[in-house]
Amino acid sequence: MISMPQRLSTPRLTLRVPHGGDADAIFAFASDPEVTRFMTWAQHVDLDDSSDFLDDVAEGWSSGEDYCWLIEHAERGGIGTVACSFSEHGAEIGYVLARSAWREGFGREAAAAVFDAAQSIDDLYRIWATCDTENAASKRILEALGMVYEGCLQRWSPRPNHADRRNGPRDVFMYAWTR
Repeated sequence: MISMPQRLSTPRLTLRVPHGGDADAIFAFASDPEVTRFMTWAQHVDLDDSSDFLDDVAEGWSSGEDYCWLIEHAERGGIGTVACSFSEHGAEIGYVLARSAWREGFGREAAAAVFDAAQSIDDLYRIWATCDTENAASKRILEALGMVYEGCLQRWSPRPNHADRRNGPRDVFMYAWTR
């Protein structure tokens, strides 16, 4: 079982384990069609979806395989989440930010904190992430982390909130860091 810190701090953010009281903050961004357009999970339609998500997060922390932190800004509160999932292949990271927090460097700052924590695990040899080929902002974050572009995975990932969802899985860019 891999252990990750329950709290990470950056100059502007605190990343912490989300709890039941965070359902409203999560629903605020997870129900936004523009925010969820490139996500692999369905847009939240009510608070029950956000509560179910929080239950899944608690299970992930208990299993030691899936870690998710609420991205908290001192004045704005919860502005997104960042996650790290472990498997026999290494670790995969992902993130989502409220639209009000876009273009301020919060995504890179939060992702870097989790990326650095994962890199500190001695026997972890690969950290990767994918992003939709249309998601230029996410591509810039992955490159800023020092991840290397490995290629385009054709028809790789369903995006249930994307206007093109009926055409099946979408192409994604694969980025990775290896030791």
